[in-house]
Amino acid sequence: MRYTTIASGSSGNCAYVESKQTRLLVDAGLTGKQVEKGLATVGVDPRTIDAIVVTHEHIDHIRGVGVLARRYKLPVYASEGCWKGMENAIGDVPEAQVRLIDANKKVTLKNLEIEAFATPHDAREPIGMTVDDGDSRLGIATDIGYVTRGMGRRLMDCQGLIFEANHDPKMLQTGPYPAHLKRRIASDKGHLSNPDAGEALVKLCDGGVRQVLLAHMSNENNRPDLAVHTVEAILAEHDHTVTVVGDFAPPAVVGLEGVLAVAEQRALRWNPSGAQRSGNPGCNRPERVRLSVAPRYEPHPLEEI
Repeated sequence: MRYTTIASGSSGNCAYVESKQTRLLVDAGLTGKQVEKGLATVGVDPRTIDAIVVTHEHIDHIRGVGVLARRYKLPVYASEGCWKGMENAIGDVPEAQVRLIDANKKVTLKNLEIEAFATPHDAREPIGMTVDDGDSRLGIATDIGYVTRGMGRRLMDCQGLIFEANHDPKMLQTGPYPAHLKRRIASDKGHLSNPDAGEALVKLCDGGVRQVLLAHMSNENNRPDLAVHTVEAILAEHDHTVTVVGDFAPPAVVGLEGVLAVAEQRALRWNPSGAQRSGNPGCNRPERVRLSVAPRYEPHPLEEI
């Protein structure tokens, strides 16, 4: 299976997943032309896409859904709440292309098995998902206030993740956003911080995750170097060996002690049953974790699991 992000962040989100038989878009929060251009950059003809799965109805995830669905006659999978929330924004989608996807149920699309799970976010029935081609499994979880037990159980069996690292807590607290927006972002139905992402990934990488693409990064309240080194430091503290893909100099304003000190522990809300914490006998950790960052405005190179 191969995957990437076409764009990632509050300006627009779109991920691409392919197996030997199936090609899938997860969200289309750019204009139709921007999605087409991004797909072309990674060598994908939009006419070969089989479906779109929508995680939730916020505009940075649905801007191009209606245009692409109509242009390429694509089925669109979304929760019932998401359909109600986005139907006026995306225009008419032919009834034959409307598909419902329910949390904790599986949908088969050619050789891909897609399992949705509920996520904590301020939207109507938002979902994340796993995508399985029989040989490998990818997890997609962004726009999440924290990692629930149900999410943790599903993501632990994935080899690759597109996973949120939205903001640095200190940057958010001291940044330009009004107080109500800061509260929303930091809430249980907001977005995952860098240290929360790192703490959650300790458990997920204990379970076997070997590739992580950090996504949905705030332009105002985060930096790629800060996100990468925060997550890397937390994983290293728990004996995971990390390969960082990309040129990210160590953050000058936050030392290692500061990075680890801001971990809020909000992500630690489930007890994994199949894997043990690193350092314990029997821990099923991969030898090395590959860590990279999804660009905000352009496609990330295709990853393969």
